Order: sequence, then C-alpha cells, then structure tokens
Amino acid sequence: MKSIALFICLFAFATVCAQPDGAILSRIPVTFPSYSAVHDISWYYSESEYQSAISDKRISFEKLTYSSDGLKVIAYLVTPKEKSTGTYPVIVFNRGSYIRNDIAFVHAPLFKMFVDSGFIVIAPALRGSEGGEGKDELGGSDVADIMNITKVLDQLKYADTKNVFMLGESRGGMMTFQAIKNRFQMRAAATVGAITDLSMYVNDQRWEEKTLTSFWSDYNLNKTEILERRSVLRWSKAIDVPILILHGAKDPQVKPEHALRFAQQLSNEGQTYQLMILAEGNHILSGPCTRERDRQVVDWFQRHRSK
Repeated sequence: MKSIALFICLFAFATVCAQPDGAILSRIPVTFPSYSAVHDISWYYSESEYQSAISDKRISFEKLTYSSDGLKVIAYLVTPKEKSTGTYPVIVFNRGSYIRNDIAFVHAPLFKMFVDSGFIVIAPALRGSEGGEGKDELGGSDVADIMNITKVLDQLKYADTKNVFMLGESRGGMMTFQAIKNRFQMRAAATVGAITDLSMYVNDQRWEEKTLTSFWSDYNLNKTEILERRSVLRWSKAIDVPILILHGAKDPQVKPEHALRFAQQLSNEGQTYQLMILAEGNHILSGPCTRERDRQVVDWFQRHRSK
C-alpha cells in the first residue's frame, strides 16, 4: 500500500511539474478592495478614477496563474467583457518596483484606458509577487516570466499575436529592454521612468544597494556582471524595435539622464525611437501628466500597428 501511495504522489508531482511554459493553470475574476485599502494608490489615481475603472461592467479583470520554469506565477488579463468576433492588439505591461501585491488595483484605470482604446492588456506579476511561486531576481531568471507570456497569448483566440506591444514602468522598463534583447516578438515598445544604467541608479540611490543584496547573494562577488546585464546602456544595439522613451523632468528616483543618455545612444546607432521629457513629470508621469503619457503611448502603438 505504501508503494502505491508513493507512486500516486510521484505521479501527481510529475504531472504538476510537466506543465509546459505558458500553460494557463487557472483564471479567476479580480476582487477589488476599497480605495482606502490600497497602499499609496493616490500616487497613481484618484478615488473617482479608481471607482470608474473597477465598476465598468464592460471590462473583465482576470487573475491568471500560468506556468513558467516549473513555477506557478501570476499575470493579470484585462479585456472587453463582450468580445468582438475579431482579434485585439495586445499590450504587455511590465510593472515597476520589487515584490508587488497591488498591480491590478493601482493600474486599473490605466488598463481600462487601454481597453477603451481597442487593446487588451496582460500584466505579468513576475515570480514571488501576487502569491506566485519563486523568487524575484530583479531582471534575472524572472525575465522568463515575461518571455513565456507569448505562449499564454497563443491560448487566447481573441489576442492578435501579430500586434503585440510592450510598456514598462521604472523597473519594468529595465525588464522590457531585456525582453527585447531576448527576442520577444513585439511591434514596438514604450517605457516610463525606465532605469537604463543600474550602476548609475545605485550610485544615485545609495540606500538601494542594501536592498539589491537581498536579491542577489553574490552581489559583492559578481557586481559588475549583475549590473551590466540589467543596464541597456551597455548593450543598446540589441534594441531593434521602435521605442518610445517617456520620462519626467522632476523624477527624483530615476534621473532624466537615464533617458537622455539612452536616446543619444539609439540616435548614434540609427535606431527608431522617440524621446519625450515632460517638464512637470514625476517618476511615473502621474497626476497632471497622466493624459499626455497615455496619449503618447496609445499613439505610438497605433502608429506601429500592422494592418
């Protein structure tokens, strides 16, 4: 009996582990908390904007669990509730920061805006966030969680996989650059407040270096390699898709120099890009810059959409 029970356990374990990358394991509706229960949401949107997004009955917010490197990780899928017979262009949204458990909440109005503009949105949370398995490596093996989104989209019959775009905010910009380098198939990309040189960022934000050591136990030993892998300024020739670079002139976290130096390198290399520094912009171009940020992103993606 023990041997039979062991066999059943091993079989069940093997079945779980055998899930191919990108396999959708579950889909459930997002349950939204009250505005006051979402930490720092006022930095992103007002209560009225939040309520407008989450109460819109035309839009479906889903929490997906999918397989990536044998881990169960999370992504959020935002689509029209009543879908047309055709397909929708896709925006892959790469969130900022480290471990997150509020992605669908703080970005709900942004996702609604994209759906209202004719897109569907998928936002990989990355391993270790939103209840997903694994450990966030801030641009290490977690890049696979973005790369495997292609296989998730292949399972959505209403996703136009010939018109996939990518938007990265802050750390998400850094992830977007790595996805491009790793040949994620997209028509164009856009970044907001992106880190382009992690060494410069660490030098400007000295307190962050202690945080980084919690992600990489070998940081002091392999610092040069770790920082270079995550710094597009070291390998900007790999950026071979049209890219919109948005940055706030008053960004206190990631200085505009990140965007300026990156744009200069792309110009020197003859790459297709557009740079916009918003004079009153903060790190995520929220508040008075939100509408212009969103208009520029939608216009950029529409411009590069294949008909």
